[in-house]
Amino acid sequence: MNKKMLTYGLVVGGVVGAATALLSAPLSGKELRKQVKEAKDEWIRIANEFKVNAAEMKDSVTKLSKEGTAIIKELATDVKTVVEEWQQDIEPTKESMQQEIKHIQQTITDLEKKLQEGKQKISST
Repeated sequence: MNKKMLTYGLVVGGVVGAATALLSAPLSGKELRKQVKEAKDEWIRIANEFKVNAAEMKDSVTKLSKEGTAIIKELATDVKTVVEEWQQDIEPTKESMQQEIKHIQQTITDLEKKLQEGKQKISST
């Protein structure tokens, strides 16, 4: 939400509320002035609280943003380390699997050759 628009909304709402109170209040002039002064003081207090809360919220968001950035960087580093360790751990297994795959491929090639030879012997008889 735009801060400027929020501030304008609060000011306009305060003015409208004050004008409504002045026009609809069945009070004497002295009582009305007292009530307006109290309302003014209350609005000033609310505006000051709003200012303090907005500053605290800004500080909290800034702090959270910095902490989030640090956590994400740390997480990325941890993930990178884990992946590197995993790659090192599987390297021997990877090599043995590649050897096993080559062996299986050679066995399949040998079987195909024997099947072809068997077919040729059967067709020649």
